[in-house]
Amino acid sequence: MSAEHAPKVPTYAECARTDKPALVTPESVSKDDERAPAIHCTNIAVAGGVKYSTWFGGSYEGSIDTKIWFSKNTDGSWTKPRGIAGNKDGEEIVYWNPVLFIPDRSRPQELHVFFKKFTPIPVWVTFWTSSDDGGETWSVPRELVPGPDGKRGRGPQKNPPIVLSNGDWLSAGSYEVTNPPGSEAYGVWDAWSDVAPKPRPGDDFKQGEKWIRSDLIELPSDRGKADGSFPGEGVIQPGIWESKGKPGHCHMTMRSSVGCIIQADSTDYGRTWGPAYRTSLPNNNSGHCVTTLRDGRVVWAGNYQTQNWGPRTPLCLAISEDDGNTWKLWATLEDAPPPDDFKRVIALETGIVNDGRSEFSYPCLTPTEEDDEDGIWVSWTWQRRGIMIARVVEF
Repeated sequence: MSAEHAPKVPTYAECARTDKPALVTPESVSKDDERAPAIHCTNIAVAGGVKYSTWFGGSYEGSIDTKIWFSKNTDGSWTKPRGIAGNKDGEEIVYWNPVLFIPDRSRPQELHVFFKKFTPIPVWVTFWTSSDDGGETWSVPRELVPGPDGKRGRGPQKNPPIVLSNGDWLSAGSYEVTNPPGSEAYGVWDAWSDVAPKPRPGDDFKQGEKWIRSDLIELPSDRGKADGSFPGEGVIQPGIWESKGKPGHCHMTMRSSVGCIIQADSTDYGRTWGPAYRTSLPNNNSGHCVTTLRDGRVVWAGNYQTQNWGPRTPLCLAISEDDGNTWKLWATLEDAPPPDDFKRVIALETGIVNDGRSEFSYPCLTPTEEDDEDGIWVSWTWQRRGIMIARVVEF
């Protein structure tokens, strides 16, 4: 993965634009809720004409009053957000990064939410709660992968799983191990995939009860060295898609510490992966997401920045007509200059320290429904004070 021969990331001004502009219809889900003044990491799902959203929120990221929040829109207005997982009286446990998943849109009442518990980040464990009535009631959260194999967080990490052409659920996860003070990199970050196989005749488990983890995505051997080919922490929080018309051909895009999105590819339904490589998509070491349109085009959402721990603005959509090989800017969802005193995002193993000014981050994507125009729904963090979503189709 030589940086010397990597694709160039064009500047925002230089980036090629699509011929057809996007029609963006934004709406606010929640804003300035005094019960959770700092909110982040939203997901969106749409099924049966109903929009659903989740996020975490509390006094600040990493605080012990943080809960997993949920809201839905059935009739043109969003319900008052309510906590579906969070501390009971006397507990001091931190909750993080909910991932919302509807495996079958023909059963729109069936929802799953995966989330992380505990602090600091290196000791995360993934929990899972489900609803069969559209989010009115939820099951008691349980560990996704019990025991030692579940440590550091299994299953999805930020972005929703996808249902593969063979019926398996493919998710992508990662972990963050913090280095001691004085180390060249803040931490060592690695990514992998987790597959929840579709039960076959004779299997004695339900889908989602069994997860098969891949090996770690291969990064250069000199990773983490300031003068090496891959400085900084590594890769986390992957997005995933399966190529249209190519069953089992899957792709993983990863947040990174090297100024661009990193990618790896699989030809066996995400069980094994080739080495990671650089792409022409920018990344500021912040969350991103990918999904596919019905016609096979791939959509990416993220901040158009290349500084490691750089500003989380602007927030953009890019689209690929060749299965992720090349990209064109499709839309800019938010664009405000960072504060004058901004230098870099402050990242600790107990969470990001940030007042949210000019932060538009952690987008989540899901395709529009079959009876709608071919497009996407996108949700994002709005300055740590609100959750925004938008429907985006070609104009």
